[in-house]
Amino acid sequence: MPLERAQKSELRDKVSLANKSNVDEVAALVAQARAGLAEDDKDYERLTGWLNDLEVVKGGKIVGRFGDTA
Repeated sequence: MPLERAQKSELRDKVSLANKSNVDEVAALVAQARAGLAEDDKDYERLTGWLNDLEVVKGGKIVGRFGDTA
């Protein structure tokens, strides 16, 4: 079952505001939400992308900045 709009919005906000001090906590929340989804669900793919973005943040880089890619 896809994520509810409010839950998706809350997670998106946390991902966009993630920094090195809270990236592990945010990644855990995203991973927990993703665990309840089927792999062919579009929200599963979206959350996988967010987890990849959070790995970039964890590495001390900024997502979307030139040269700062995973």
